[in-house]
Amino acid sequence: MLQLLIRFIESLSTTLRQRKTLLYASVYMVILWLVAALAFHFLEKASLFDSFYWVVTTTTTVGYGDIVAKTLAGKLLAIFVMLSGIGVLGVFLASFADILIEKSLKRKPKAKSYMQGHVIICGWNPKLEIAVKELLAENKQIVVVANVDSLPLEHRNLVFIRGDPSDEENLKRAGIEKASHALIACNDDTETLLAAIAVEKLNKNVHSTCIVSDAKVVRALKKIGVDQVLSSNEFFGLVLARSIFVPKISLFLKELMDVEGMDLFQEKIPELFEGKRFGELMKELKEKYDALALGVVRDAKLIVNPANDFMLEKGDNVLYVAEEKIKSFKN
Repeated sequence: MLQLLIRFIESLSTTLRQRKTLLYASVYMVILWLVAALAFHFLEKASLFDSFYWVVTTTTTVGYGDIVAKTLAGKLLAIFVMLSGIGVLGVFLASFADILIEKSLKRKPKAKSYMQGHVIICGWNPKLEIAVKELLAENKQIVVVANVDSLPLEHRNLVFIRGDPSDEENLKRAGIEKASHALIACNDDTETLLAAIAVEKLNKNVHSTCIVSDAKVVRALKKIGVDQVLSSNEFFGLVLARSIFVPKISLFLKELMDVEGMDLFQEKIPELFEGKRFGELMKELKEKYDALALGVVRDAKLIVNPANDFMLEKGDNVLYVAEEKIKSFKN
């Protein structure tokens, strides 16, 4: 309690030094209350407490009327206090209110203290908006850092920080040290690269995904340690080409990516499958969980549809399709 009081006094003293108008008004009001209280005490024979009470109620225009001046000198004093005190008190209160409003406006948003393992979104565009909606539907906690005035979304698990996503201070306010994932897709590839560099610098363990178009930037992002780089031009070009041979490819991809229906998951294989064949794992997933194993992730590389006798190793991840994440799929 004492520390809070000391901080308040220090903050108030700093504010008073910064605002001369508030300082002058404060000094004047203190002197007026003390001098007027003493004068009223001697002129009206009232106690010091009653005299101070009278001065405060008079300058604040409350005027209960329970204590009034009766002598001519006391009435003249009351006139002086009313004319000089009310105006100065108004200046004092107005200046103090301005400071409070200014401090409130300067208070910058940041990630909520309880957020841990959350997702940081760097930039804002229609692609990221769709991603945020999907993540919120999965009850993920999200912090968006973008140079836009506002977001078209509001959610209890969504925090918006207006500013440059490549600025380290903004990323720190977004809780980058505690984040698990970062999705980066800024206005252009250069901004995306700068934001990715800042993210990797502040948290080497964060799983970062970038969306760019230039192949040169893709290589640069991989060199700095970005986990996943999606080339929008290449991806949509391949999908467009494959649509000739697989007319329903768009429906297939939408089904996999949509919140409802079948979904794509990646999980570490249980210990009991280490040293066993992929075919055994695939059979277990299909018969027990009605899930379809698509491939294995090993050393950050994806092996799609490995042979049935492909031997699984410790640390491998299985990529599978199911209606929902297999909660009981553990050791």
